[in-house]
Amino acid sequence: MARILLEVILPFLTPFAAYGAYRLLVTRGRAILDRTPWFVLTVAGLTLACLGIASMAFVGGAPPGGTYVPSRIENGRIVPGEVRMP
Repeated sequence: MARILLEVILPFLTPFAAYGAYRLLVTRGRAILDRTPWFVLTVAGLTLACLGIASMAFVGGAPPGGTYVPSRIENGRIVPGEVRMP
């Protein structure tokens, strides 16, 4: 759950929070929602969320050339899947 929060939800909500803080400071709370650029904020949020997911694809994961061993049950315990290097 924390991974989804950090990689997708937080980057998506960042432009909305930044714009809301900016409008709150500039207008001091007067009519924040009347001229909000929802489309631009949504596109910016989706762009940040996609960049977060793409960056995890490049940074995380196992090195190429390994063999994936799927999860299995050994002695009544679930052993998670792993990538074994030759």
